[in-house]
Amino acid sequence: TCLEEILKSLDVYLETKRQIFPRFYFMSNDDMLKILGLSKNPKAMQPHMEKCFGSIKSLKLDKRENKPLATGMISADGEITAFIFPVELDKA
Repeated sequence: TCLEEILKSLDVYLETKRQIFPRFYFMSNDDMLKILGLSKNPKAMQPHMEKCFGSIKSLKLDKRENKPLATGMISADGEITAFIFPVELDKA
């Protein structure tokens, strides 16, 4: 049926994303879809960081020239580690 074809195409799409980013293999399809849907909104992605990286609770975010940057990471214990070089999130 049409629905089965859509689900099969979705599985193929998610598998390609898992091959690019293997940590997705440890997530459900639902979690992956949420993360992929929020990929343009770093602030909304924060609650999902631990699903990708077990010991990272969130990223320390900033903006420079209206571009989102990650300037550090915050562990589940609250420890903050600053990045030597900020990561541009619109290119990540």
